[in-house]
Amino acid sequence: MMKNKDGKAHVKVFRFDPTQDKKPKYQTYDVPLEGSVLDALQYIYEHYDSSLAFRFGCSGASYERCGACSVVVNGQPALTCRRLVERAMTVEPHPKFQVIRDLVVDFDKEQKTGKKITSSVKISIDLDKCTACRDCVLLCPVKVFEIRKVGSKGKAVATDPASCCGQTCKQCATFCTNGAIRLTSVKK
Repeated sequence: MMKNKDGKAHVKVFRFDPTQDKKPKYQTYDVPLEGSVLDALQYIYEHYDSSLAFRFGCSGASYERCGACSVVVNGQPALTCRRLVERAMTVEPHPKFQVIRDLVVDFDKEQKTGKKITSSVKISIDLDKCTACRDCVLLCPVKVFEIRKVGSKGKAVATDPASCCGQTCKQCATFCTNGAIRLTSVKK
């Protein structure tokens, strides 16, 4: 990974506590230009501000069924445990869900923010292989899939592909027992 002259990444982080703040703000921190976005957030928490709220459920070392750390990094949905730190980053909560505090959202409360996010993947579903097992619906941390009637049978449908955490997640494609789901990177 290339490092800038001072070996630091400049991370602009969304900060908001709806119980205390009237509107969101951003704070910028310098962190080591190495590791994952989750590493950067942990560095901020440990060295600058222990009030920063963010979620994680694994170390990112394997394909565990998680997704708790989904956010938006530089306009694209991603899992912080698998997205690498960049020289300059803006980290925001996933706009599909209501903010509890800072980067922590309520995955049970969807909202329409109007905030534009850029899809980093194209989701392809082979309907001949799909058995409507619902694994993709249950596994997807940001609720991209639904089972809908297609023809005379239920099939998985990507109803919100822009919210997909893409190549940093891939849980739908990894755990699809029939290999019906494929993610392809989209050029920025």
